[in-house]
Amino acid sequence: MYELDDTIVAISSPIPGQRAIIRITGPDTIDTCRQIFSAPIPKERNGLFTGFIAVDSELQVEAKLYLSLGPYSYTGDDVAEIHIDTNPAVTEVLMSNLLSKGLRMAGPGELTARAYLNGKMDLTQAEAVNEVVVSSNKLQLAASEKLLAGRLGQTTSRIRSELMDCLSLIEAGLDFSGEDIEFISSPEAAERLTKIKNELQRLLCGSVSYEEVADLPAVGIAGAPNAGKSSLLNKLLGKERSIVSELRKTTRDVLTGVLTLAHSRCVLFDCAGLTAEPDGILDELAQQAAIEALRNSSVVVFCVDAAKADWYEDISIFTLVEPQLLIPVATKSDLLSEKILAKQLGQLNELFSADFLPTSVETESGIELLRETIDRKIVELTVGREGRSEVPEQISTVALTMRHKQAVTGAIENVSESINEMKAGNDEVAVMMLRAAYQELCDIESATLGLGRADEQILERIFSRFCIGK
Repeated sequence: MYELDDTIVAISSPIPGQRAIIRITGPDTIDTCRQIFSAPIPKERNGLFTGFIAVDSELQVEAKLYLSLGPYSYTGDDVAEIHIDTNPAVTEVLMSNLLSKGLRMAGPGELTARAYLNGKMDLTQAEAVNEVVVSSNKLQLAASEKLLAGRLGQTTSRIRSELMDCLSLIEAGLDFSGEDIEFISSPEAAERLTKIKNELQRLLCGSVSYEEVADLPAVGIAGAPNAGKSSLLNKLLGKERSIVSELRKTTRDVLTGVLTLAHSRCVLFDCAGLTAEPDGILDELAQQAAIEALRNSSVVVFCVDAAKADWYEDISIFTLVEPQLLIPVATKSDLLSEKILAKQLGQLNELFSADFLPTSVETESGIELLRETIDRKIVELTVGREGRSEVPEQISTVALTMRHKQAVTGAIENVSESINEMKAGNDEVAVMMLRAAYQELCDIESATLGLGRADEQILERIFSRFCIGK
């Protein structure tokens, strides 16, 4: 199990790389840094120090040393970060030098484990650190950041408080069963417990797992500036996710949201408008990000303004997009009469050798057909994958890990059983079930140490998924 009285060290930067970051934490952190760092280090001072690090007895390299003293550091102990611009060979020699001074190589996730064991964060926040590191898309990163901010802990803490209030009243009634005192009636207790169960079910059903978010197919909306991409994204998502403006090049970044369809879900994103000739470094960087995102997507909705006089720019942009599946869309169709729209669609179909779907976000014409087309394309790509067909109706801003879901599910089952026992007049059994539900919710935020090997195994399983140095 994790030790708290020794000093550990680990490389916390990717290898290979031009910059190496080495983290040290524990009681001997300051003394160790004084042995290898050329600049003087005050006894009680946080901050940045510049100087030279002794890699071994013969070699010194320029370095920056960041110090954060406990208990206000990340781990709760003294923490040092050594930043050096060098190659992996020099880094390995420095690590050997540090280990020879009595430091121990940190295990996977051990720095974050110390932060948890020292009370700097709860278990859900500790898990969130790893989810932030391994996030594979912006939605998963956002969900991890919500978890790191303590959103899940806040929710379960409130539900736990409500559960304990009800449990206390029921137990008080049992203690004074021989007296003519009623702290809470069985119907009232059952009603309060039903509300608690419903809250837990909303938490469970309104969530999405990290694995699901990571595996969702990506659908990108592409096209020239001012082709109506942002308006289309907002209409499909049913909310103002992207800024809409008559000015060209309003969208610079890749904006995303989860789109739930009849038979599938996807990550829908809108990115900077593509141009044949980027105007300056900002345009070039935005376009590179957009093209990379589109080429990695499963489906591309290619937007062309149906009311434009010509589409030469759009033809050039069309060659930049290389999707697995393409859905050509003619936007702003409400600006044209039926006769002119038919003529424009004919020209578009001929120029691009594709059948364009006319749409309008103002009249919502073609929007539902577009949703059905996206749904069908995704099903074509994902049919049979993992055998999943059911889709949650709601997406939460906080994603839950499998451990969280198991705990919430267990709490729901215990609360449901307690309601049945209360109605049957078995208050003693109901109390036992409520205590079990309360413990399930407690286990989301912490593993009770000192009660046996099982709790140690829980922590080891959680932190073993981390990379070393985190």
